[in-house]
Amino acid sequence: MSAKVIVLSGYGLNSEEELLHAFEQSGVEGDIIHINDLIEKPDTLNAYNILAIPGGFSYGDDTGSGNAFAQKMKLALWDALKEFVARDTLTIGICNGCQILVNLGLVPALNEYGQRDVAVTYNASARYQCRWIDLAVKSSSPWLKDIKNLHIPVAHGEGRFMMEEDTLSTLKENDQVAARFVTPDGAEANGEFPHNPNGSADDIAAMTDKTGRILAIMPHPERGMFTWQRDDFHELKDAAQRDGVDLTDESDGLKIFKNAAAYFS
Repeated sequence: MSAKVIVLSGYGLNSEEELLHAFEQSGVEGDIIHINDLIEKPDTLNAYNILAIPGGFSYGDDTGSGNAFAQKMKLALWDALKEFVARDTLTIGICNGCQILVNLGLVPALNEYGQRDVAVTYNASARYQCRWIDLAVKSSSPWLKDIKNLHIPVAHGEGRFMMEEDTLSTLKENDQVAARFVTPDGAEANGEFPHNPNGSADDIAAMTDKTGRILAIMPHPERGMFTWQRDDFHELKDAAQRDGVDLTDESDGLKIFKNAAAYFS
């Protein structure tokens, strides 16, 4: 079975082209579909096995990031969404898409889909943060298969995961904390800025549902797919020239999308 992705657009989502490009670079065919067109024909989801919700500023973040878009989806598409995730499918939400999945209750869904267990709120710095960060990955999610570390960018003003202590304990027990912010040398960020750019609890940068097939990630893997995009490109290029080796074009973010393609190959 080959993979086919539906990438949502509309109402302020603004990274749909980059996200579709990431999948296409990995051998996944797909379409960008406006949320209203999907609401008009919810059976459209039956033609896809990957759902991707990109970053942006849906509804201007006026009612909290991702909240209004999530409510629109829940009111108009909830039955179709539940049917989609019940199949052997993959779902990813990046940045604003991450916030939407959390508000929908598709992640972490500790008891049932639709129940909101965590919040994604304003950065501790009270500032929009756009910078490259490092992640330590420890997850059985098919999205993150064989990935241990990621160097990719963040770009958000509301990326701080917050939850009750017992919820955090359950996430850890269930292996649902997919990635954490770390220092460049791999040490725990311990909430310290800028390694943890938003003050997220337990340095959480990404989490999954219980199956691991639904991934909510605040950093942008689709903006860190190629070596020449990286903030340390010139250092990597110089090091490769000194060592007399070729510098690969592919960088960390692309691995996530290649994993999605491999899952259905």
